[in-house]
Amino acid sequence: MNDCICIGEFIKPHGICGELLFTTYNPLSDALDSDIPLFVEENCELGRLEIEKIRRVNKGYLIKLCGVNSIESAENFKKVPVYIKKTDINLKRGEYLISDLIGLSCYNENDQGIGTVSQIYPGEADIIEIKSNEATYLIPMTENNISFIDIKNSKIAVKNEENYKI
Repeated sequence: MNDCICIGEFIKPHGICGELLFTTYNPLSDALDSDIPLFVEENCELGRLEIEKIRRVNKGYLIKLCGVNSIESAENFKKVPVYIKKTDINLKRGEYLISDLIGLSCYNENDQGIGTVSQIYPGEADIIEIKSNEATYLIPMTENNISFIDIKNSKIAVKNEENYKI
C-alpha cells in the first residue's frame, strides 16, 4: 500500500438510500473533484470502489456507491478509510505529498543534521515540524526558510532554523 495514500474516510450514512458522508483529511484537497479511482482496504488488499454519484456538501462529500442501497448496508462503511494511488495525483513543480516528506532528514545551511520531519501542519503556509533528541523546530515552509527538498535523497535543507526552535 506504499503506492497509495489515505485521503479521508466515510463518516456516516446519510439518508435512507445508502449515501455516505465522506470527509477528506486535507480540507484543501480536490481529489474527489475528478475521476480518480477510489479504493478501500479489503483483506489486506485494496478494492476499487464503484461510485454511482459524488456531490460536494457543506461537511465534505456525499458519495453513493453502487450496490449500497440502504442505510443498513451503508453502515458497513462507517469510519472506513479511502485511498487513492499516488500515480493518479498530478503534482506541480514544488508540490509534495505530506506522506513523502515525513521521515526526511533535515540539514541547516552548514549541512549539519538538525533532525527529521515528524509532522506537517497544513495552512496558508504549511509548517514543518522537525524533531531531534536535542530540539524541536516548527518552521514555515516558505522560500525564506526552505532551501530545497530532495525526495530522492531523503533530504530537506532549511534556513533560519534557530528562529523557529521551541
